[in-house]
Amino acid sequence: MGRTLTLFTYKLRFFFGPALRGRFGPLAYFGLILIFLPSGFAFGVTLGSAVLGADTATAIGALAAPLAGLLSFGLLYALGAGVTAHASEFDFFLTADVRPREYLAADLLFQLVSLIGAGGLSAGVAAIGMAVTAGRPPSAALSLFGLLIVYAFFVLMTSQVLVILRVRFPKAPVRLVTAALLILSMLPAAALADAAFPIRFADLPLPSSAYAVLGLAVLRGTAWPVLDVFLAAVYAGGIAIAWFALSNTYIVHGLRPTMSAGFGQVDMGSRMEIQRHITARLGGVTTRVRFRPDRGGDTSLMTRLHLVRIWRDGSILFVGLFAVIGILSSGAGRNQRGFIGVAAVTQTLTLVLGILAINWAFYERENLWIVLTSAQGPAAYFRGLMLSFATIGLVASVPFFLLLIANQSIGLSIESLAVAIASPIAGGFAAAALLTRIKLKPSALSFAALGIFFLVSLGGILGGLAAEGVLLAARAIGVIAAEAQATILFGFLLALAALGLWTVTRLAAAFRL
Repeated sequence: MGRTLTLFTYKLRFFFGPALRGRFGPLAYFGLILIFLPSGFAFGVTLGSAVLGADTATAIGALAAPLAGLLSFGLLYALGAGVTAHASEFDFFLTADVRPREYLAADLLFQLVSLIGAGGLSAGVAAIGMAVTAGRPPSAALSLFGLLIVYAFFVLMTSQVLVILRVRFPKAPVRLVTAALLILSMLPAAALADAAFPIRFADLPLPSSAYAVLGLAVLRGTAWPVLDVFLAAVYAGGIAIAWFALSNTYIVHGLRPTMSAGFGQVDMGSRMEIQRHITARLGGVTTRVRFRPDRGGDTSLMTRLHLVRIWRDGSILFVGLFAVIGILSSGAGRNQRGFIGVAAVTQTLTLVLGILAINWAFYERENLWIVLTSAQGPAAYFRGLMLSFATIGLVASVPFFLLLIANQSIGLSIESLAVAIASPIAGGFAAAALLTRIKLKPSALSFAALGIFFLVSLGGILGGLAAEGVLLAARAIGVIAAEAQATILFGFLLALAALGLWTVTRLAAAFRL
């Protein structure tokens, strides 16, 4: 136990130390946590509203969707590293007299504490929002949060077990099985969008459904069903037994260093290694996307350049998976009117744009000397950056539209369309404008990184709300016809895009490397 605690302490200090010992101490780290508190509470209120007044099957499905999404992220992590190992650990710890079980236990504890440290407060606020919306006292959030911790532990142990099996049996199709489980884990959330889906996942003994039933009992103030308590205990206990039986397997030769830097830091050498790995795996796919520099104007050329760059460096793969899993799992199923949570979808899309903006600030900004030495200047470059962000956001919103269209009993409202289209445009506008003024360094977590992440998300959300407000104002003055509202929305989107391009052009004129 002493070695496990030593390893755990080292991992914790290495990862969170730079964020807590920066120029402003822990303020930047706490600022990042506080940014997500309002959205966490809003998500809890949305989820509580979906449960309130719904039938039991629908309520279970709504609660199971985010839990299934959490399992999906865990399985996605198992397809990659699955274990957070730093390069120094291969030099000092993994060559010492440390049993594999001791190292895996330390890593498991580190992952759980890191999740709680990064998102625990936001999850707690979401649990309070769920409890209050469902008419329960705020103290009921403690039981909801406890269930979430147990379920997160189950997910992390499942991820480690799959990694151990993959290393122990290199010829077995463990990755293929993990990918199949990843697809199956997303089906409950996808099925929630269509009432006519032939399979009712709430009736199946799935891990997400079992824990969702217990959460529903807490929200309704009823006794926990014995069968679901048994199922939840079997899942948690079963994976714990499997982990204990496999955790002493020698797997050091199958691990690779993935934790190359602390929280908020970027290791450029590790980043280049990841790029080489992605290029080797996806090179045949990326080369099929052709880039024709002899066609189109300057802005079109730069837009296509950014899209091809994001496609070929592997970012689009992460964005696609993040958008699909995030939209399926965080949409809270249906709200009281039957619509999938538009606010959660908007937040997911703006988070994606914030991540892409920070990636550009880390990896691409230093390459701008080529653009600055040209006769055209950086205006077209940043206009193309804005349009590429907006395009990626719009494409990422396609799964949301498909979910709405698939449910024929609901239909696609003009307000949902306005928010889902305006948010990526406004988010791309905010991202490109900020990147002309903010410079990041691949060091500890800084307020500049927080500023990009927060303001891009805020800009996207405000743009979506503005589009919805324009439609509500038009309806208030008597514009009711769907064609007229669509025309107003189209005009607003054109004006928003034109304002963004004009502003970015003015800001780019004063850009300094």
